[in-house]
This record gives sequence, structure tokens and C-alpha cells, in this order.
Amino acid sequence: MNGPDQEKAPLHTGHVKCDTEDKATEADLVELETSRSMNRENKRVLILVAVVGLFMVLAHFTPLKAWITNVQAWKAFVDELGWMAHLSFILACAIGVMIGLPRLPLCAGAGLIFGFMEGLSLSLVGSVLGSYGAFLMTRAGARRAVLARAERWPWLKKMLEKPSWLKVFWVRQMMLPGLVLNVLLGVTQVAHSTFLIGTLLGYLPLNIAFSLVGSGLGKGSLAQSLTQLLGALAVVNVVGWLVWRMARAKKA
Repeated sequence: MNGPDQEKAPLHTGHVKCDTEDKATEADLVELETSRSMNRENKRVLILVAVVGLFMVLAHFTPLKAWITNVQAWKAFVDELGWMAHLSFILACAIGVMIGLPRLPLCAGAGLIFGFMEGLSLSLVGSVLGSYGAFLMTRAGARRAVLARAERWPWLKKMLEKPSWLKVFWVRQMMLPGLVLNVLLGVTQVAHSTFLIGTLLGYLPLNIAFSLVGSGLGKGSLAQSLTQLLGALAVVNVVGWLVWRMARAKKA
């Protein structure tokens, strides 16, 4: 009886070793993709902040200062519209995000039109509602075209097989098409509450950063504009470091 048992043991050991190597390879790939994505994100935000900062400096010391006056007049007009303006923006933002438009320009626009706090709140509500709409459409069956695009990120599909709110938060920090993430999550068994909580928390950092940038475009004070731009950079870098740490912890 000892002979057959001794023959089976090496096969079991090899299988375990193979599984361990697969998990290690997957963790390495996730860490690599996270690092690449965060580097791209930091570069884009840095370029945006530099461009906006330069524009604001020129606007305060050249005839472009009329821009600031026009923005203030536009904001006063929007304030007069009250809740109608808020509701219209939320609806437009939700529809845009649901059909796949980039949400970050919408966040910057909200900050410019409504100011930082109102713009952040409105863009966050609109973004989450739009993502949830795409999620619900996926659950209803409208998913084939986007799933074909998702084949470009096989590691992402693997990671989202058993999604938690923390994983949803994590992938929301990466420079991936939001519509693809919404559809991928829609075909998993993720609970609606998990999707909503992870998306809300996941959208918050970059919504804060881009609302700060947008709001900085309409400030009458150059110092305040530059302070908000630096704040946006700080938010992106802190979140990038946290996500990188999460990837390292997963690998360990």
C-alpha cells in the first residue's frame, strides 16, 4: 500500500507549486499594471496643473484677465438658476458617464461652474449615478461590445472575479475606461451596495483633485488658484502611494 501513496505525493506537490507560481505571477502583473497606471495618471495631472497654473498667471497679468470676470458673471447666472442648474448638471453628468464619456473633465467643469464644494458634490453624485446606470444595463444584458474591449486587460478580469468594495475602490484609481470597469463589474456577482460604496469612495480622490483644478480656474485670487492646484497634486500623489502600497501588500 505504501507504493501507490508514494507515487501520488510528488504529483500533489507539483500541483501546489504550480498554483503558487500562478498566484505570484498574477500578483506581479497587478503590481506592474498598477504602477504603470499611476505613473500615467500622475503625469497627466501634472501636465494639467502646469497648464492651468500658467494660464492663471497669464490671466492675472495680461488682458486675459477678462476671462476671470466672465467666469464670475457666469457663476452668478448659474447661482440664480439654483436647484435647476444642479439637477441639470447631475443629469448631464450621469448620462455622459453612462455612455462612456470621461468623467474627469466633467468634474473640472463642475468645479469651474459651481465652485469646489458644490462642484465636487454634484460631479460625485452624477458620476456614481452614471456608473450605476451602466452597471444596471450590463445586468440587463447590454454588454457584448464592451466585454470584447475588456479582453485587453485579462489580469483585471481575473482580479474582479470575487470583487469587494476595496477592490472596486482600487481599480477606480487606475487609468482605465470607466465604462469597461462598469461592465466588468456588472457581469460579476458583486452586490449592488458593494458596487456603489466602492465606486463612491473610488471616485472621490480624483473628483476632489479635478474639482480643485476646475475651481482654481475661476478664482479672482492667483494665490488661491495656485494653492488649489498644489492641493490637487497632493491628493493624486497620496492616493497613488496608497494604491501602490495595496498592490505591494497583495503581492506579499
